Amino acid sequence: MGALFALMSSLSWGTSDFLGGRATQRFGALRVLACSQFVALALLVAAVASLLAAGAVELDAQRLAVAGLGGCAGVVALAMFYSALAIGPMALVPPIAASGVALPVLVGLLRGDAPGALAIFGLVLAVAGVVLASTAPGVAGATEDVALGANSPTRLAPRTLLLALGAAVGFALIFVALDWATDDSAASAVTATAGARLGGSLVIVAALLATRTRPLRGMAPRTLAGLGLIGILDSGANLGFALATVLGRLEVAAVLASLYPAVTSGLAAVVLGDRIGRLQFVGVACAIGGIVLLAQG
Repeated sequence: MGALFALMSSLSWGTSDFLGGRATQRFGALRVLACSQFVALALLVAAVASLLAAGAVELDAQRLAVAGLGGCAGVVALAMFYSALAIGPMALVPPIAASGVALPVLVGLLRGDAPGALAIFGLVLAVAGVVLASTAPGVAGATEDVALGANSPTRLAPRTLLLALGAAVGFALIFVALDWATDDSAASAVTATAGARLGGSLVIVAALLATRTRPLRGMAPRTLAGLGLIGILDSGANLGFALATVLGRLEVAAVLASLYPAVTSGLAAVVLGDRIGRLQFVGVACAIGGIVLLAQG
């Protein structure tokens, strides 16, 4: 059951990331995050309040703090990730961001869970895939065109690579934080997700104040609804991952949830017509294949 929740998380994350990257091209990462994450926070707070009223959960300050810190890292990672997706090529960014799955695996090692041969090979394969996807040669200067859906392969720009790698670190941290913030109950997954979203929202508020950004300016109701859907999908994925760690092992949940690049890259290929070079395709395949082997090992 834990594996099922992790796979559902990958589907939800992959879809929200594609939509978030597209929205960032138009509105910028900060406005997208503000409008999407605040909607999700309101729903999660209502869910926690319902659980408290029913006596189904008790709040643990330490666990909430850990979740909140993870949420801070997660929202910074999400901003970097959306920015990288907006620059493009959208098909190449997700596998690199997913490489942060190595950290939860290392945490599992520190707990005494020795990796099998498949896990070790999978980790090496994933790293090799990231290198191939990020350095394979393409058409110079085509990055912006591919981000907007042009049909030509391209080299991944250094800035995009750094943003994707930074996102990988942040995503890994929130994976570990959500695991630490849950106990053996499903209700704790809801409170951990709410704590993470609250921590991330505080970072967003600070950024809005520092930049004097008005996130709702010029937003049509239909656009706000779309951005709210992004936040719901993202938080739903966080909740699914938290449930997966409650019902199973952290390292297995992390690698299965990290299959979201297949969803985002697939949507980019179908909707935007993103086309990548042969070596880049091999890199994406290696990265995803390595993640699968990590789950099996």
